[in-house]
Amino acid sequence: MKKPAKSARKPVKTVNVAKAARAPRSLAGTKAPRLSDRLRGRSLPHIGLLSREELDEIIRLGEWFRDNRYDMTYATRLQGRVQGLIFVYPSTRTRLGFETAFAQLGGSNSYMPVEQTQMGRGESAADTARAMDQYVDCFSGRLWKQDDMDTFAKNMSKPVFNACTPVDHSTHVLGELMAIKQAKGRLDGLNLVYTGMARGILHSMVRVCPLLGINLTLAIPASYARTLNQPIMDEGKQRAEKAKTRLAVVTDLKEAVKDADFIQASTLIRSMLAGEQSPEEKEVEIPRWTVTTEVLACAKPDCLYSHSGPAHRGVCATDEVMDGPKSIIPHEALNAIYSKKALFALIVK
Repeated sequence: MKKPAKSARKPVKTVNVAKAARAPRSLAGTKAPRLSDRLRGRSLPHIGLLSREELDEIIRLGEWFRDNRYDMTYATRLQGRVQGLIFVYPSTRTRLGFETAFAQLGGSNSYMPVEQTQMGRGESAADTARAMDQYVDCFSGRLWKQDDMDTFAKNMSKPVFNACTPVDHSTHVLGELMAIKQAKGRLDGLNLVYTGMARGILHSMVRVCPLLGINLTLAIPASYARTLNQPIMDEGKQRAEKAKTRLAVVTDLKEAVKDADFIQASTLIRSMLAGEQSPEEKEVEIPRWTVTTEVLACAKPDCLYSHSGPAHRGVCATDEVMDGPKSIIPHEALNAIYSKKALFALIVK
C-alpha cells in the first residue's frame, strides 16, 4: 500500500451553502411540524426498510430541526427516556450525534463500549438485547456484524437504530443527504459519486439513492468492488431500474467523477478507522484514490465535495480539497445531528 506524502495545512475556506446553486429556502422561524405516528415504535436495523414517503418525512423534519436548532417545541419530547448505546469501536461524530440529538429532545444517554459489557466477554447479542430491553427506551449500536444488529431488533420491543455495521450506516447517510440537498437545492436528478470503503455508507447509499431519484456512481478500487454485498447491490439495481436512475461501479476515480454534481467520500483505508486491516486494502494504490483539485476539475464546474469523517488528510483528500471552496464538510457534520434527532422524534415512544 503506497503511502502519500503529508501536506501542509492551510486556512480553512468552506462553501457558503446559502449561496450555492438552487439552495432551498431556510425553514428558520417557521412553525414546528406535527409529528406523525407512521414510524412510531419501529426499529431501523438498516435504511432499506424506509419508503420514499418516510424518507421525505425524516428529511423534512431534520431540516426544520437544523434551521430551528434552539426552538423548544420538542425539547421535552423524550423527557424521562433513556437511550442505550453499545459501540464495538470508538466514534467521534456518530456517538456525539446520537447523544446530542437524544439530549436535545430531553432524553438521557447510557453509553457502553463493548469491552465494558458482558457482550464483550462472550454473552450473545440476543441475551444482551433482551436484558437491555428492560432498561432503556431505545438502543443504538455500532456492531461488527449486521446479523447482530438484526438480532437486537428481533429481541427488543423498543426501537433499535443502526449506528454502523459493515453494510449499513443509516443515520449518517440521512445526514449526508440533508447536507447535499442543503448545498445543491435538490436530490432528485443529481449525479452523486461516492468514494471510499465498500462498507456501511456505500451500501446504505445503494439502497436509498434510487428511491430519492439520485444517480449513484460508486468510485472504488477494484479490490473493494470484489467485496460488495451482492444481495444489497441486486436490491439497489432493482430499485434503480424501477426509478429509472443510474447505479454504476467505476474503478477509476477521474472517470467516475465526470458529470458529477457532488462527490461524497468516506474513509478510504479501514485500518485507519477501526484498527483492523482488511485484506483488500493492501491492494489500494492510495494516490490514485486521493481526491485532489485535479480530480475535482474532471467533474462539473459547480461540483461540491464532502467527507463523512474521519478524513485522513493526504489519503482521502488533499488539504486544498478539504479546506477549499467546494467543501461542505462542516455542514455535513451538523446535518448528521438533525437526521438523528428527526428519527428519535418520529420513532421513540
